[in-house]
Amino acid sequence: MRTRHVEQRTSHVIGVASLFCDNSFNAAVFAGMHRAARARGYQLLVYYGPPRTAAERGAGLHLVAGWIAMYSTDGLEALTSGGTPAVLFCAPAIDPRCPVVRAENHDSIRRLVDHLVGLGHRRIAYIGKLTSGDFVERAAAFDEAMSAHGLAADLNLLSSFHECTIVYAERRLGELLDRDGKFCDALVAGNDEMAIGAIRAIQARGYRVPEDIAVVGFDDISLAQHCDPPLTTVRQSPELLGRMAVDVLADLLDGLPPPHPVIRVPAELVVRRSCGSAAWDAGLLAPEELDAPGGDWQRDLSRRLDAVLGGAALSPDDGPLVWPEAEVIARGLGAALAGAELPEVTELERAFDSAVEHSDRIEVLLAVVGHIEESAAERLAGAPAPDAERRVETFLHRARLAQQRALAASERRGARSLERLVRANMAMAGLLASKETWTDDRLGWLRHTAVRVGCLALWADGQGPGGPELIIDSVHTSDPDAAALAGRRYRTGLFPPPELFEAASPEEAGGHIVVIPIASAQRDWGTLALGGLYTESFADNLQPMAMWISLMAAAFEHHAMEAVLHAERDMLAAAYDRERALSSTVRELGCPVIPLLPGVLLISLIGAIDGARARQIMEAVLSGVAREGARWVLLDVTGVPLVDAETAAALVQTAQATRLLGARVSLVGMGPRMAQSMVELGIELRGISIFQSLAAAISHLTRRRPG
Repeated sequence: MRTRHVEQRTSHVIGVASLFCDNSFNAAVFAGMHRAARARGYQLLVYYGPPRTAAERGAGLHLVAGWIAMYSTDGLEALTSGGTPAVLFCAPAIDPRCPVVRAENHDSIRRLVDHLVGLGHRRIAYIGKLTSGDFVERAAAFDEAMSAHGLAADLNLLSSFHECTIVYAERRLGELLDRDGKFCDALVAGNDEMAIGAIRAIQARGYRVPEDIAVVGFDDISLAQHCDPPLTTVRQSPELLGRMAVDVLADLLDGLPPPHPVIRVPAELVVRRSCGSAAWDAGLLAPEELDAPGGDWQRDLSRRLDAVLGGAALSPDDGPLVWPEAEVIARGLGAALAGAELPEVTELERAFDSAVEHSDRIEVLLAVVGHIEESAAERLAGAPAPDAERRVETFLHRARLAQQRALAASERRGARSLERLVRANMAMAGLLASKETWTDDRLGWLRHTAVRVGCLALWADGQGPGGPELIIDSVHTSDPDAAALAGRRYRTGLFPPPELFEAASPEEAGGHIVVIPIASAQRDWGTLALGGLYTESFADNLQPMAMWISLMAAAFEHHAMEAVLHAERDMLAAAYDRERALSSTVRELGCPVIPLLPGVLLISLIGAIDGARARQIMEAVLSGVAREGARWVLLDVTGVPLVDAETAAALVQTAQATRLLGARVSLVGMGPRMAQSMVELGIELRGISIFQSLAAAISHLTRRRPG
């Protein structure tokens, strides 16, 4: 397919270089970034890799107005050398011009330690990832908090852990428990995934959580409330962190300085059963704080429900709401109290759907319903409708039902996501194995995901006029403009093209693209760009991404190796055919039948004589005698390297068969070595005359011929 060069210019793209994409925390961060970028009129280009790799590969560099570097600043200077602004996300500060956005680590860890100490724990351990700035900062806060209580911080195990995943933490802590036994009575983990891995390791060795070892985490990911036991943790809002990073960068692009060099997002303690406390706190406000006397109680209620769901204090009157649909709940309660028409369950369910989309934490949703019930109880005393109590109970029943339906719908969406993941993995396995599928549709597996647009671009051979270039190999999309990109060439700095952003987000101005290198240890193949609104869940698409990319790189390696093997097989087949032809020629030349004199045939034998060769010689001799009417056959054995019993037997059999046709056989060219071998083998050549040379045989025959 012919390709052409495409030029493009844009300054409305925010670049994000992240070491990690495929976990639930980062998925929520990217969702927040996407919403904030859309609100500020920017598109989002998420690069899966550190700043150095982004700079070296060059994809999208000319498109990006500013950068967000997540977790690592390695190579960031190459991205900001021309004055491009940057914000650091949970990474160490390197330059006052690059503000840092991160969680409130110090006070959060102090609250966790205070809580554990208050429950009577004294031997408290800390685990975290040594190479992460946030984990190191939390480790320092742990040491300070332990010292403030007069406790030793000798169980700060930061240097013993190098990954922050569930699987790694389970394995590593299990090794420490196997070695040292129950070395602590409580454990603070640097994030929830490590805490969940720790719980599994503790329980696998016969200890109980929290009775033997209490465990607390950090982040409050969705899985924290569903593990056994539910995890006490510090709830920070990854979505708020993402929104904050984009807003700070957008302000820098508008020429506004950051409010502080380090901007911290507050967090709150969420107490569940894993710490050993029977209490739990969903952030319920005191009943007397529900209303302001003489005010608009429905408006106040909707804003307080919004605050409970968002896990924050009440926002100013003109501040944005995380759950504006809470107004539907407040108006419904007002209608029940006033005797007006009640909202249907479907309307309430839509409102709770929005709530669950923001937070699926059970205790938070229970707290929301608790506020509604308390507000209803407070308002019933002065309700004007005569049957207000019955109507309020009907409304509350509908609200509870709507909440449960919204939760069930969320669970069904999660199940569908898992089903899509299984199908996508099966399709990837087929891509890995099938040459036909690989050739016809390399991105067909994306049909089983929620990704709206996918584009696979491979490195072009050689350098283009402006440097390295990418050729779009295939596109997965329903957008015809994006589908037409297949075959086009782009300088790396201008990839991905604007058509991909538009296909990823056709209904609104701001879209986002995730760019992932496709590379293996042997070769850098190119780039995969994925885009879409991720309407069900951003995490559905990002969490399995590392696995998908590994499988795709393996598919490239597999089919490239298969192509090499096929080429080698074809080469070997051609060599075999040539060898067979050569062997046939050698056989024909190795047993030539030459009419030497009238009635005399000369057959020169060359090379070793095995069973097959002996049959060939006999066939050639007998065929030649019959064809030429020969009376004498000279077998020239000068070119035969050695004679063994099999060779001698073949010569004797040939002579006997020839005599049956009325001809005689003579051996020509027998040397001393052959003669010695025949004597040692005890071979008698009866009826076969011997000539030392061909000249001697010819001389003998010509003397016998009549004058």
